[in-house]
Amino acid sequence: MRRWMGMCVLAGLLVQPAMAAKKPPLLPPRITVQAIAALPSSSPQRFRVTLGVDNLNTEPVTVKTIVFKLKLASEGIIDGNSYGLLVVGALEQQSITLDLRSDIVSSLSRLQAFTRGPANTLPYEIYGKVTLDRRPKVKSELPFTASGDVPLTTIADR
Repeated sequence: MRRWMGMCVLAGLLVQPAMAAKKPPLLPPRITVQAIAALPSSSPQRFRVTLGVDNLNTEPVTVKTIVFKLKLASEGIIDGNSYGLLVVGALEQQSITLDLRSDIVSSLSRLQAFTRGPANTLPYEIYGKVTLDRRPKVKSELPFTASGDVPLTTIADR
């Protein structure tokens, strides 16, 4: 009986470190649009887009790339990408500002017609893939999608 109890205790001690070492699965960062500014008129239309990258994990993540499509007011799509390493601390948020072009957004005045309220917010949907720099190599390309309202501003010619 003592021998059996001793073996059970020993087995429990051996299993405990293995269970403690198992990490919870890594969650993809939440990516949202924080601001959109229409840059001075040109063809194609140019936009300055600020993305928020929110790390939902209890450990830092390193973002290698973000490739996305940004749909504005169901009117046009802006293709975007961000290459370069961005380290986002545990449970923290970072911002990325990108200058993007779009041939598909027909005109700024048409887009402004869809803004709402005193803050001139515009409904958006963003979807794409974020690639994390992970070691050891595991699936590091994760899909994301988000939607909401974002203020639309214009930056005048200088």
